[in-house]
Amino acid sequence: IALKIMLNRIFTSIILASLLLTILLFSHPLLIGALFTLIFIYGYYEWLKISCNNIKKIYFSFFLMLAAMFLLLEYSSVFLVRSLTYFSLTLWLFIFLILIFNPSYLKKNITNNSEIFGFILIITAWYMAISLGYTSVTITQNSYKYLIFSSTELSPLNYYYLFIITLVSLSDISGYVIGRIFGKRKLYESISPNKTYEGFIASIIFPTLIFYCYFILFQSYSLLITDILFMLLCCIYCTIGDLLVSTLKRCFNAKDTGNLLPGHGGVLDRLDSYLPVIAIIQFWIFI
Repeated sequence: IALKIMLNRIFTSIILASLLLTILLFSHPLLIGALFTLIFIYGYYEWLKISCNNIKKIYFSFFLMLAAMFLLLEYSSVFLVRSLTYFSLTLWLFIFLILIFNPSYLKKNITNNSEIFGFILIITAWYMAISLGYTSVTITQNSYKYLIFSSTELSPLNYYYLFIITLVSLSDISGYVIGRIFGKRKLYESISPNKTYEGFIASIIFPTLIFYCYFILFQSYSLLITDILFMLLCCIYCTIGDLLVSTLKRCFNAKDTGNLLPGHGGVLDRLDSYLPVIAIIQFWIFI
C-alpha cells in the first residue's frame, strides 16, 4: 500500500509538473492568471468544505472571496502589493511562533474562526502570486492595472514562477522521500504524524544545495549570503505551510483536503506550502 501511494504521488507530480511547465512557458499571461485564480479559489472551497458544515456560510464566504479578488484587482497599486506582502510575512511569522510555543492556541483559533483564517491566508497568497514583480514602475502604467491579467508578455516572470514551483516541489519531494526512507524522529506527531526531523532537514538542505549549484555552475551567478538565507527560509516555510493545513485537518478530523489529486489529496494539500513562500519570494526578489 505504501509503495502504491508513493507511485501515485510520483505519477501525479510528473503530470502536474509537465502541465504547469507547458502553461508557464508557452501560454498567455491571462491564462496563467486565470489558472492561478482557479487554483486558489478551489483551495478555499476545500478549506470551507472541511471546516464548515453550514452551506449558507460556505456560499457567503465563497462570495466574499470572489468580491475581494475583484476589489484587489480594481484597486491594485504598489502600496497595496507592498502592504499585503508585509502583512502576510508578519502573519506567517506569528503562525510559526505559535506552532512552536503554543500550538493549542492555533488549533483553537482555526476551529473557531476557520472561514476568516482561511480567507486571509488564501486571498493574500493569491494576490502575491498575481502581482509578482509588479512593484516596479510598470505597475503605474494603466495597462498594468490588473497585474498579470493585463500583461502582454510573461517573460521574465515565467522563470520566477518556475523557480517558486521548482523550489517548493524539491522541498516537498526531498522531505517526503528522505522522511519515508530514513525518518525516525517525529517532527510534530500531534499535527502531522508522517513528518520527521530527517525529512525536514532534507527538505531544507537539498533544494538549497541544488539551486546553489545551478546558479553557480550553469548561470555563473554569484549568490549573496542573503540569497542563500532566503532560500533556506522558503524551504523552512514550506513545512510551516504544510503544518498549518495539517492543523486544519486535525481540527476537523479530515485525512486530506480532497481527493482530486491521486496520491496527494486535494488542491489545498498541494497549495499549502505555497501560501507563505509566495510572500517571501515577493519580498526577497522584488521588494
